[in-house]
Amino acid sequence: MNEAVIGLALAYSAVMAILAGLVIFSHWALWIRAGCVLMVTGLYFVTYSSLTGMLGWPTQHPLPERFILLASSINEPDKREGTKGSIHIWATSLEGDRPALRPRAYALPYDAVIHNTLAEADKRRRDGNVQIGLATTFDGERDERPTDQTHMATPDQRVTVEDLPDPRLPEK
Repeated sequence: MNEAVIGLALAYSAVMAILAGLVIFSHWALWIRAGCVLMVTGLYFVTYSSLTGMLGWPTQHPLPERFILLASSINEPDKREGTKGSIHIWATSLEGDRPALRPRAYALPYDAVIHNTLAEADKRRRDGNVQIGLATTFDGERDERPTDQTHMATPDQRVTVEDLPDPRLPEK
């Protein structure tokens, strides 16, 4: 198990023990004691929702503008079970011409066009070709709106993937 999760669990247990002592033995007004209990309880939910990024769940941010495609997983919608479907992409963002130090998992809502694009890119990737991706919005411009952290990446993103071009070597 992740040491950070154990540490947070122990820290919250200590805070709850201190809070229990204050609630039982203090002579504070009832509304102050109840407010403290509600505040700590609310922090449990905030921490739980924040831990998903620490535990390796896909990020809710949109895909970076340029990235190297490492892998993808496609879950098609199922009307019988009522699932909407999703696309998960494991990618390394490109910072300038260099890849970032660590890859990141991204979640996108299911889209048939992106499904087909990623299926073709996976075939080329399995053949040994490094795949470079480009994420844009449907109007062709990068989405500059603030991201909504409560939903998956913007559904109006378009993803194109192509082979990494051969490097240009200097002339002799």
